[in-house]
Amino acid sequence: MSKTSAKKEIRTNIVILLFVLATVIIFVSYLATHFTGETGIRSDKGITFCQPENAPPEQQKCFFTAHQHMHMNIKVCDETKILPYETGDLQKLHTHVETGKFHFHGLLPVDPVTKQITDESQLKLSNLFAELKILIANDGIYNFKNGDVCPDGRIGSLKTLINDTEQKDFLNYILKDGDHISIEF
Repeated sequence: MSKTSAKKEIRTNIVILLFVLATVIIFVSYLATHFTGETGIRSDKGITFCQPENAPPEQQKCFFTAHQHMHMNIKVCDETKILPYETGDLQKLHTHVETGKFHFHGLLPVDPVTKQITDESQLKLSNLFAELKILIANDGIYNFKNGDVCPDGRIGSLKTLINDTEQKDFLNYILKDGDHISIEF
């Protein structure tokens, strides 16, 4: 084999190796993105299933497989509070390691005929605070109540925005996939 043909073969092998490496990187990136939940199944694309499968609707119990992600920022007297990590029941509202993000993975009851969710009470915002053991009421959070003085001398008042809209009865709010919640005192 001549020197020229050996160099061509080496170049060809390098090009093939680079192509295979690029293909593997693209495939692994796709898998990592697809299965993290960021672009995977969302609440509006969940699955409804009924048991027993072949029974008439009036004899079935049906459920929707919900998988939702929401975001929350909490500020108390200008101090940002971080949601606790890896807290809450994994079949209810809970957190993982992402800052300011919480999840709901669970089953919601569905009407066997209409396939509409019949009880969304598991998705009440108050349930998140209960799971995370955060003290909150419509008039305060942690150990602060409306009218209390912050360390900087300002009088505090609880304000809750959900998707940029102020909510007075926020504890009864039914969470939806992609909600952004901002709580300030």
